[in-house]
Amino acid sequence: MPIYDQGYRRYEARGALRQARFWPITREALRLILAKRAFLLLVGVSFLPFIVRAVQIYVVTQLPEAGRILPVDGRLFGEFLNQQISFVLLLSVFGGAGLVAKDLASGAILLYLSRPLTRRDYVAGKLGVLLALNLGVTLVPGLALYGLGVAVDPGAFARWDRLWIGPAIALHSLLIALVMSLVALAISSLSKSARVAGIGFAGLLLGLEAARGVLVMLTRRPEAHLLSLQQDLKAIGNALFGIAARFDTSPTLYPLLVVAAATAACVAVLRARVRAVEIVR
Repeated sequence: MPIYDQGYRRYEARGALRQARFWPITREALRLILAKRAFLLLVGVSFLPFIVRAVQIYVVTQLPEAGRILPVDGRLFGEFLNQQISFVLLLSVFGGAGLVAKDLASGAILLYLSRPLTRRDYVAGKLGVLLALNLGVTLVPGLALYGLGVAVDPGAFARWDRLWIGPAIALHSLLIALVMSLVALAISSLSKSARVAGIGFAGLLLGLEAARGVLVMLTRRPEAHLLSLQQDLKAIGNALFGIAARFDTSPTLYPLLVVAAATAACVAVLRARVRAVEIVR
């Protein structure tokens, strides 16, 4: 019986799988996270502001004079999304701290990258987990709130001069989810302990927020607000939705530059830490 030497042939995924090789990583990680009751409770609590805003819309539509105290316009949605940043932080801590750290500790990352998966597939799969969680508490309730406003008061919301609200909700939600997810994932890749990564992520953001408060108190300079990533995201949201905040005195370009720099730094960290070969010093 003749034997033919075929040599080494790289495994190629099926055509339908090539474009979504990250999906199994995202699916399995989400399944494990959403199986935790405590995490589901946190998600449920994050929808309480949505209920409050929904009641606000209903009250104003039934009692128009209440609109003087509780205005229902684009500002309502911007304030709601800015509120949700705190819940995004918590979800990123509990849902994203161990996404890369556990793989580094167990060596699973080497197994991932020894398969027909690229570094980009691995990062996209892990990032998809956090994006799904964070968009679930920003984009989903934000659009639902806007849909509720259109349903109960079409004259106030379904107008040409307010069609920008839907795209603004989508843009701000995506920005919040992407930036916070990248920061959480980058910090997770810097440690082999999920607990240390979670503390590091929360400590970094809360520490920068505390430092911002101290600098503002000492210097009275609006540029001090740029130190906090949360305040940068809120400042961008304020500009999108026309919210006048007393600390938004610097141009919107500055918070955008800070957010862009933070995003680039996170990508650089992930490129350095996610690799198929572990270097032991």
